[in-house]
Amino acid sequence: MAKKRRGRTPVRRLAAWTAERLRSASQTWARAVSRLMRRLHLEAPVVLVDGPAARHLRPLIASTSRVFAASLGAVLPSGLVIVVQRVVHDGRQLNGSLQVFDSPEGSSRYLLQLAQSVNGRQVSDEELLAALRTGLVEALEDLIGKPVRSITIDLDVPRARAAAPVVALRTNGQTPAPEPERGAIPIQRIENNPA
Repeated sequence: MAKKRRGRTPVRRLAAWTAERLRSASQTWARAVSRLMRRLHLEAPVVLVDGPAARHLRPLIASTSRVFAASLGAVLPSGLVIVVQRVVHDGRQLNGSLQVFDSPEGSSRYLLQLAQSVNGRQVSDEELLAALRTGLVEALEDLIGKPVRSITIDLDVPRARAAAPVVALRTNGQTPAPEPERGAIPIQRIENNPA
């Protein structure tokens, strides 16, 4: 006995029609966004990243730099190159370095180098982005102007020693030799510091 072929039920026809309309609308939307992006021509910096972190860091750094510049009411300079490399060295290891090159025509090119590790310690993404923003402020200074007021905020204060000093056991009535200072800077030295 042959199986009876089911016809398309109204629900199946509606589902097929809806899927086709959604597919068509998403393609139209993608084309419109692509045209708009080409028209706006959002300037992306050239980002070069060393090592296996390139796939993760390249889009993160490009988008962060665009958003940061836009938040300051500026666009990124056209000659900006950001290089993320293992180490940045200028007599000592640094988190980053900005170099500005002036051409004879009067335009400037910017090279912002960021370090992935400083003094043997791997730098986190947040530290890398902080160094990026610091360098971008300097690079954008020609476009947005010099700061009128600048206040530094330093929340990294030395910790007082949390643990009590280790005391050696007394044997045969002898007093132990005093133990040298360990850990963080004692509070007295901080308060008496003339700087």
